[in-house]
Amino acid sequence: MHLLFYWADSRVKVTCEVKLDNQKNKVEIMDIDKLIYYATLAPSGHNTQPWKFSVDNNVVRMYPDFDRTLPVVDEDNHALYISLGCALENLVISAKHEGLKSSVDYFPSDENEECIRITLNGETNQSEQELFETIPIRQSNRSMYNQKEIPSADIEQLLQASELNTITIKTFNTKENNVEPIIELVKEACKIQFNDRQFVEELISWIRFTKKEVQTKKDGLTAKVMGFPYIPRWLGRIILKIFVKPKNEAEKAEKQIRSSSNLFLFISKRNDKRHWVETGRVFQRTVLTATSLGIVHAHMNMPCEVESVRKKMSDHLGLNPHERPMLLIRLGYAAEVARSPRRSPEEVLMN
Repeated sequence: MHLLFYWADSRVKVTCEVKLDNQKNKVEIMDIDKLIYYATLAPSGHNTQPWKFSVDNNVVRMYPDFDRTLPVVDEDNHALYISLGCALENLVISAKHEGLKSSVDYFPSDENEECIRITLNGETNQSEQELFETIPIRQSNRSMYNQKEIPSADIEQLLQASELNTITIKTFNTKENNVEPIIELVKEACKIQFNDRQFVEELISWIRFTKKEVQTKKDGLTAKVMGFPYIPRWLGRIILKIFVKPKNEAEKAEKQIRSSSNLFLFISKRNDKRHWVETGRVFQRTVLTATSLGIVHAHMNMPCEVESVRKKMSDHLGLNPHERPMLLIRLGYAAEVARSPRRSPEEVLMN
């Protein structure tokens, strides 16, 4: 059994109906909940889905939901804002697919509540059909991969997936020597986390052990996603306490990396909320592109989450004091695995 800081996802088949009023240069949204549905298919830590939305004519506002934080593994909420960035990118791609331009304002000062404001304000013929079609099928695949190499041309396409220059990506081929220090940092961070009782308790609190929990909560990490059968919560807690050992988790993480083709490390040039959101946008475009190429991914984010190990990683890579390693993922090839639930648009829309 292998437990980590999981980013979950789901498959939902929906359609979006948008009508452009050219005379008034306004956007009339017919069934906006379906457009927001695409946004909510984004990944988030432990599948917390830490977002809320409001709609006002042609303006969509996305708010951080601080009732869904992870205070142990994500003490400063950077992962929460990365999740918002992933949802934002899905929404922008979906709107573009419907022929609409999106202008994004990050945390505008004229709003009463902290939000990201997306204004749909014109026509575009850049549909990004391929990326749009991958939104409902992209998933975090936590299984062992088949060790097949990703072609260099595909790696280059992934690196060029986003035009945002606030985030850089460092790549590591798992068959080359430069990956060894990164593997050791992953293992070190993994042991630290699973020796932390609060970390384990927080993780368990987001596991949905029964079908009833899945149907009621519509969030978190389901037993099926975690790779074990549905069982009573009390029994699940006992099993996890007995079988989840820091050393074993670290060794499993190493095996998963070595089964993969490459590691991608996403590094922000500044450590603030806007850069956290843009990390999510770059990550989402990268993995949607990967999905279109038949490449799967999963987070190996432990060395970015443990402060002492993150500093070691920064020093090892020679990063400047303003840069911060934000996300570490592995990429390769594997069969499709179980998916996670999602709340409906009605449950994330504010009145």
